[in-house]
Amino acid sequence: MDELKMKLSTKFMKGIVSKLISMTIQKKTGYKVNIQLNDLDIKIIDGEAHVHADVDGTINKDEFMKIIKKAGLD
Repeated sequence: MDELKMKLSTKFMKGIVSKLISMTIQKKTGYKVNIQLNDLDIKIIDGEAHVHADVDGTINKDEFMKIIKKAGLD
């Protein structure tokens, strides 16, 4: 049984990962979303990854409306 556990607990590391996620979202979608990563826990057991994340995100109202319109929910 192979097992790997990773938990981000320091404010510094959570800040770095939050910025990386925000930048990736903006590159892939074009939407600017501010991400605050409160907790991230990853366990890889027998080749299967289990991820638990506590995340807050903020986005400008205009950006949010673009997403809603693109999804056809307006």
